[in-house]
Amino acid sequence: MVPFGQQFGSQKLPDGSRVLTATDVALYVAVPNSGCLLGLPAAVFLGNRIGRKKTLLIAAFVNAASAAVHTAAPNIAALVVARWIQTASILMFIVMSSALLAEISPSEIRGILTGLSIVLIDAAAIVAQGVNYAFSKVMAQYAFRVPLGITVAIAVLLFGALLFIDDSPTHYLSKGNEEQAWRSLRRIRRGYTEADLTVEMASLKHQAVLVETETQMSRKELFKGTNRRRTFIALAVANMQQLSGIAFATNYVTVFLSTIGGDVSAFTLAMVVAVLAFAGAVAGLFIVDRVGRRFLALSSFSILFVINLVVGIMGFLPLTNPAVPRTIAAFCCMFAFFFAAGFGPLTYILSAEVPTARLKNASSAFCFFCVACFATVVVYCLPYIADAGYGNLGAKTYLIFAAWMLGCIVVTFFCIPETKGRTPAELDEMFAIKLPARKFKGMFADSALASREQSLMCC
Repeated sequence: MVPFGQQFGSQKLPDGSRVLTATDVALYVAVPNSGCLLGLPAAVFLGNRIGRKKTLLIAAFVNAASAAVHTAAPNIAALVVARWIQTASILMFIVMSSALLAEISPSEIRGILTGLSIVLIDAAAIVAQGVNYAFSKVMAQYAFRVPLGITVAIAVLLFGALLFIDDSPTHYLSKGNEEQAWRSLRRIRRGYTEADLTVEMASLKHQAVLVETETQMSRKELFKGTNRRRTFIALAVANMQQLSGIAFATNYVTVFLSTIGGDVSAFTLAMVVAVLAFAGAVAGLFIVDRVGRRFLALSSFSILFVINLVVGIMGFLPLTNPAVPRTIAAFCCMFAFFFAAGFGPLTYILSAEVPTARLKNASSAFCFFCVACFATVVVYCLPYIADAGYGNLGAKTYLIFAAWMLGCIVVTFFCIPETKGRTPAELDEMFAIKLPARKFKGMFADSALASREQSLMCC
């Protein structure tokens, strides 16, 4: 937007107008990712001590306040600082909401409910693209003040909605409060029989050392024994996405699509990318619990590898040929769909499912801390690799993404287990006996047998 550049750009043109430089863009896009340094430790500290709900309420309040400053920012410094704090609150949301959803969801639909995160994110992206497009030709400051101001209203709505939810039974059990755990379980499982509730409570209690106070936990436990493997798996898929090509499909989608030419507006293509990403997220939401996590990862990663390879090869062909930019644009749109269908739900589901209950907050926080750090480096460096004034790789940058995805396929095949339909107690057992990733699907855990026996006794 011209008014945005006029207000915050550091480069002054001969006609007196101002524009954003590459450094301005890098500061605004990349630096706020380091808000993880505040948001993630805060999520772990508060989540362990005051619970998921209260932590989310604090995050909503901080988000609303920083969004207000973001909206009214008079200069680039205030803009970046406000966005940094806003990012910190968003990361608190990601960690706590993922943990809460995984803990309260029935195991048979846990994938769908946890995967709702990416669906809502992609839905928000469509709305954001539409709002930006609506104001793209306005030359007054409200062209960017109004879109930014909408985020304040959203944060306020979230705060109000959070007042009506309860913490998870797992959180109450971790604090030794079984009475509150039963109250929470009955509230989120309305309509279930008492026998079903008894079986589920037994399964929750079966989780390894659940009643040990989380505040006494050392962060070093993430890297000890079987927890080291679980931490690696939680980190793996979330960090794999950073060099998959997603940066070109989100942060720089409009800029990249505008550089390849073609007869379709880059803003229009960006909207198409957002819509297809939403469609992919919705598809992934239902596929992930039907085909399983492992199969979805292997299949979607393989498709992304082929897409990246094709776009990278197209980068060697002349853009003056109309078929070249059209092909690149088409495959970029396909990338958005398959990324959202695969990485979309898997990132949130595996980071929430795989860690043991006692380490869930710390593991999720460390996972998203690494994601934020990796994303900061990638988002900052990619423009210098692809831009004509620097590395000038352009579409050939996708060959880097293709090579990365090939490595991701290998890691997934040997390291990522199938967690579909497994209770936390079952996963604890499977990791404890060091079961190979490829054998998780057919394993029948002792805790599952115990739950069935308990169910028969209740009947």
